Amino acid sequence: MKNKFYGKYYKFISDNNYVFSVIISHANEGDMIQIINPDGAYFIRDTKSVVVDNDTITFNVNDNDISITGSIKLGTLNPLKSKVMGPFTYLPMECRHEIYSMRHELNGELIINNKKYTYNNSLGYIEGDMGKSFPKKYIWYNSVKESVSVTLAIATIPLFGFIKFKGLLSFIKTKDKEYKICTYNFGKIKLISDKKIVIKKGKYKFELEFDSYDGYNLKAPKKGNMERFIKEAITTKTKYKLYYKNDIMIEEDDIISSLEYVW
Repeated sequence: MKNKFYGKYYKFISDNNYVFSVIISHANEGDMIQIINPDGAYFIRDTKSVVVDNDTITFNVNDNDISITGSIKLGTLNPLKSKVMGPFTYLPMECRHEIYSMRHELNGELIINNKKYTYNNSLGYIEGDMGKSFPKKYIWYNSVKESVSVTLAIATIPLFGFIKFKGLLSFIKTKDKEYKICTYNFGKIKLISDKKIVIKKGKYKFELEFDSYDGYNLKAPKKGNMERFIKEAITTKTKYKLYYKNDIMIEEDDIISSLEYVW
């Protein structure tokens, strides 16, 4: 693992839409836990304070102005039908991305900063990254709702030391269908602005609009060292539409979606 990193990102949405995420990672500095919620981001010194044991995550966090105790049981995970990175999985990438579950149920109870949050068939999401460094420029978006979940990533990708291109990964998953708009299946980026992203694949078009992407600092890897800071907005207001030709197939507003805009 020298000069490399590995990280897994767990997102939790309670019954009353309280959102927080836990990032469990390993890099040159060793093991690390980061937590982000609507109030801030926290670097947890005790790496044994969050324990993942098969389908149960147990919290005993009391560190850096945040406390979390209790446990959450994960329901059946819902991964994508095929590899997230398609044929790029087999190329020498600086960062490899994986999605373990686009949407799954959460059950349990947590006490977070002396407030009780219940999870009765609530929603969660899990993804992971590994490699040497996060992309220099990237955008990451995630929305998890009962009827549909969306993950989108756009990044500048170096390849073989002399090639650089703009890569796209996006997935829209309903309970019975999955839509994929990616570089490797001829998806195209039509617009990137500080308020809107538009991508297309054939007769499909996906539009994402957001008001803000300001958030809290998280540590990110650079050549295996967690020395870079990026900002994540864990709860930001967005809306998106999926079109087929000129017809709207999916249209959603989400006030608790998550966004990292490092562009």
